Amino acid sequence: MGLISKLLLIVSIVLIGHSGFSSYEFHQIVKFSKNGASESSIRIPKDILYETIAGLVIFVLSSFLSFEKLSYLPLLGPKKLLTQGQYLLDIEMSKATNVDNLIGSDPAGAVNFTPNFVDIIAKRSQVKEWEAKKDI
Repeated sequence: MGLISKLLLIVSIVLIGHSGFSSYEFHQIVKFSKNGASESSIRIPKDILYETIAGLVIFVLSSFLSFEKLSYLPLLGPKKLLTQGQYLLDIEMSKATNVDNLIGSDPAGAVNFTPNFVDIIAKRSQVKEWEAKKDI
């Protein structure tokens, strides 16, 4: 856990704790006030709400910043820690699709030739030309 994530975690805990205490104080004041309004009709002040939301957002941000690279002990070989990027290398697409390349197949054909990527206007003009030739 880095220094920035620790600082953000402390700030978020202080914000959430302070907003909880402020909410408690607000509800105590409402409970003992004699102004005739019911407790359910009075809403919590916006500054407490904003403070709670800011605390939660900062908490989530600090938790994401606290992630570190994973390390593993190998099952075989010397017992030294392996970090990300040391145990699996990137695979080149051309090597992974050697058979597809040899037979002339498109490995991404399922994506490239879906109806979502068809130009509708061009297809409509082709159909109109075909119908015009058919009528002649």
